Amino acid sequence: IEVKMSEIFLAIADGKLHEVENLHAQTAQLCLYKWQLLPPIYSGCNAHNELLHNFHRLVDIRESGQIMVETSAHAGGKTYPDLKNLLSAWRHRLPNDFDPLSTWDDIFQWRSHMFTAITTNFHWAEQGALATLHDRPWTAIKMAKVARKQGVAEVALLSLAKLTDCAMDVSDAFSKLREQILSFRNGSEIEKTGGLNLINTTNLEYFDPNQKGELIRLKAEFLDSLGVRTKATQAYCHAVQLCPSYARTWMSWGALCSSLADCVERQGRVQAAEKKLDKEKAASNAKKIVQYLAQSMGCFLEAIQCESSEQSRIHIPRCLQMLSKDGSSPGLLCSTFEKHSIKLPPWVWLTWIPQLLTSLCRIEARAAKEILSGILSSYPQALYFSLRSFYLERRDQERSRTSGSKGTTASGVTQTEELMSSLRKSHPSLWISLESILEELIIRFRPSYEEELLTTITALLQRADSQIEHQALASGKESDEATVRASFAKTLSRVSAKFFRSQAEMSSSTSNDERSRKSANFTLKYKEAFEKDFSLVSSSTGKGDDNNRTTLVEISEKLRKWKRILETQVALSPPRLSLMHVSPTLSAVSNTAPDLWSGACLPFLSASNSREKDTDGSQIQSSTAESETAATAAALAASRAVAMANIYEGYGGNYGIGCSSVEIPGQYSPNVLHDGKPTPELNAKLIKFESYVEISRQNEQFVRRIGMVGSDGKTHHFLLQFAVPYWTRTDERTAQLHQIFGQCFRNKILSSRRNLWFKPTAVVPIAQRLRMTADDRANISLNEIYMEYCFENGIDPNDSNHIFQEECKRNINESNSPEEKLGAKIRAYEHVCKTIPSNIFALAMNNYFNNVEKYFYFQRSYASQLAVNSLLQYAFDVGERSPPKLIFNRKNGHVLSPDFRFSYSNQGFLDEEKAVPFRLTRNIEEFIGAQLMKGIFKPALSSAASAICANGQNLQPALQLLTRDDIVSWYLSKSAQRDGTQRSTQDLERHLSDRVKKNVYLVQNRLRECAPRVSSDITSKTPMDDSVEKLILMATKPDNLVSMPLSFCPWL
Repeated sequence: IEVKMSEIFLAIADGKLHEVENLHAQTAQLCLYKWQLLPPIYSGCNAHNELLHNFHRLVDIRESGQIMVETSAHAGGKTYPDLKNLLSAWRHRLPNDFDPLSTWDDIFQWRSHMFTAITTNFHWAEQGALATLHDRPWTAIKMAKVARKQGVAEVALLSLAKLTDCAMDVSDAFSKLREQILSFRNGSEIEKTGGLNLINTTNLEYFDPNQKGELIRLKAEFLDSLGVRTKATQAYCHAVQLCPSYARTWMSWGALCSSLADCVERQGRVQAAEKKLDKEKAASNAKKIVQYLAQSMGCFLEAIQCESSEQSRIHIPRCLQMLSKDGSSPGLLCSTFEKHSIKLPPWVWLTWIPQLLTSLCRIEARAAKEILSGILSSYPQALYFSLRSFYLERRDQERSRTSGSKGTTASGVTQTEELMSSLRKSHPSLWISLESILEELIIRFRPSYEEELLTTITALLQRADSQIEHQALASGKESDEATVRASFAKTLSRVSAKFFRSQAEMSSSTSNDERSRKSANFTLKYKEAFEKDFSLVSSSTGKGDDNNRTTLVEISEKLRKWKRILETQVALSPPRLSLMHVSPTLSAVSNTAPDLWSGACLPFLSASNSREKDTDGSQIQSSTAESETAATAAALAASRAVAMANIYEGYGGNYGIGCSSVEIPGQYSPNVLHDGKPTPELNAKLIKFESYVEISRQNEQFVRRIGMVGSDGKTHHFLLQFAVPYWTRTDERTAQLHQIFGQCFRNKILSSRRNLWFKPTAVVPIAQRLRMTADDRANISLNEIYMEYCFENGIDPNDSNHIFQEECKRNINESNSPEEKLGAKIRAYEHVCKTIPSNIFALAMNNYFNNVEKYFYFQRSYASQLAVNSLLQYAFDVGERSPPKLIFNRKNGHVLSPDFRFSYSNQGFLDEEKAVPFRLTRNIEEFIGAQLMKGIFKPALSSAASAICANGQNLQPALQLLTRDDIVSWYLSKSAQRDGTQRSTQDLERHLSDRVKKNVYLVQNRLRECAPRVSSDITSKTPMDDSVEKLILMATKPDNLVSMPLSFCPWL
């Protein structure tokens, strides 16, 4: 192919234009033939990149031949050809920003050669007319920009040096000047001074306001980097005066003010440590910090108002995090936030809805309420589910607090109730539809009593096994064992009281619904046997055995017995139920979504526009052209339909955003890949529900899977899960983290080349303890693969745990040293490994695909996705990833993150003494293989860490905000006092602020640790990814694997 390309180049250069077409066809046929030899395209595949680049070159070469034909014809007649369309196409037909620089050079070098040929042919033309026939300045400047972004400054300067004798317009002259200035930005102090002098000697008279503002902004950045911050502030003020609508100036100025506040805060800490800070000076510093932060917040919010780009929206969490500096009452920061936030478009806040809801319980409640009101007006279904769940949760907390104490305090219930009332009034039909659906989901889709008790028994069994393992290794005292037995006795008593109703309660109950009858039958069937097995006090006899006679091992055996009984009973239930039987109301749902397009429901489309078009149509129909009349009539009919749909969707005005039809949940940020402006009129609307409901067991919990048929022709599946509010909030924050890190991956070259990405999993809260989680039929967990293997081979899935426990019990005594105990556990681990193959995962995937190519594609994609997921497991110290929690998609290798919860110590710090950084057990390691482990897994993990660290300064506020919310939620879920009042929440945040800072510092250190590092020592032989190699060794070392809990299943 390269030989043929060279022949085409020579033919064009020699003027043999009649041969170009034939050579071009031959080269295209060679490329197509080679394309057929390659495997199909899949996510992350780079095999086709070279051919795609060759096709790009072929298109340019074909157009180059046309240019030479036209220029030769016009040059002889002293006329000018029209090349504007072709040059415009060349500007837009470019490689990807992350493509190698050699790819860009191949394209631009040939284009430069063509521009030189054009200049030679029209040497007689004037400079102004000649400049319209080529695009050499723009091409050279674009090449310099790409080289600068890829870190090759020498190539950038060399490309700019080619424009010494070339005429250019003002925009190209500005772009060249800007690239020259930016080449000095990361240099030494002398180079920065040179860049500053270049700006000062530039005549700004010929530039427009935006260009003047950019140059003055760069001047301020140079002054700031040189330490002259006073003059930098003056320069930013000058730039804003020149162009008040330039967003970059506002962002840079806000960053300067924020750094000034940090500087004052650091000086205050140093003075306090040296005991040189009195109360008066401390108050002065605090006031100065608030003033700087208020200026910074105003600048950031003004930048978002000027340009709602991704670069400006990244500062929203910084503004939300600043509000905590106002103290216990609204101050300057709250007033600044309230003043500027209401001017922003509502969609920029969609990602941060959970934080805005919790802000209703803080001092910034008034501003948060205004923002949420704007979201409700424009995007009601983006807020409805979270708002409803938050309202019910806070209402229950308010009731429990007022019933236990005399005083009452506002906890956001009033503000939330007002927002709910506003939604009811503004969108009544939508409200009725959504409430009827949720009511059915809450009432009709609860798990059976057997399923709930089985889930509880399984959790208690895992806890008992963990306690037995801990006692075997720690040689606990008899009093400790008695305490554990007493704790289990209390827990089992509460379980009995929860699931088994007394005869008095059943006789006093006046309800005769199906749920009550099932409860009575369940109690009669299991209560007596349950209380007898666990030596509980019977409600009928009032007698029970002594709990101290039951050992922990006996409790574990009885729990295992009840688990088998309940599993047998649950297995009798059909795995699929008819929706008509479960919920006749949902089975009767049938909607017709309007056929709209992007922007069809904006306020300017109204019925009046439709009438005007109808009037115009009556005149057009008098035309004699029948085809034109038919086309016009069809267009008018479509226009009237859209106008009427607009009125139906939201009554016109602010509410014309396609909000009357019920949408499929989870289509707004942060549950989608991109957080740009949403288009609700294009969102998939709910047409009907699938005619059946599936029951499955995931993560030791029975869930219902429902399907929603959307207007996009797809069936969207959701899992109905019962979970505590803390788990739901954690999953919401996980989706936010995934979206933020996904932006980092898209903006960095290495991560883009490796096709690293995050796909947030939509989690939709329905009630306090019920949520919907987006699901795919292709999703499967490692535990399900293991269960299928055991079923096919007639093996009890719990045998491996029993073998490990028995081996440890037989070989470990109280007199053994820690080393001897560890050695015994390693031998038990090796014994279990002999009974469980290490290729279960690989065989399951091979049988599923039954195709070598598809298997290899999945293997590559899975290795890349697992690397990114493993990085977050290590950085955020996520809890144990047991086999049921390792879920992935068999179609694209996407690794999901269910129950992605941080592991806190009792003091609220991230656990630094974790034995295994992430899950990389035998089956996973063998499936990936040694080749992909070195070629895909390690580079992907390092590239992901590097991309995140490169945006560390902008990500730190978001990490602090999310970590603060997570630790507060964790603390309230563990604390006995969960009042959640405005004062107590803010006091708790201030109390936990040091823990938040330390946790964020730990996360950032771990991310930097995984990023590749270039040693300053030339003679050093340490690899750049040496730290990643050490983490992999830690994750696969048997000594560390046996230290994990039994539920981790390290042998799988």
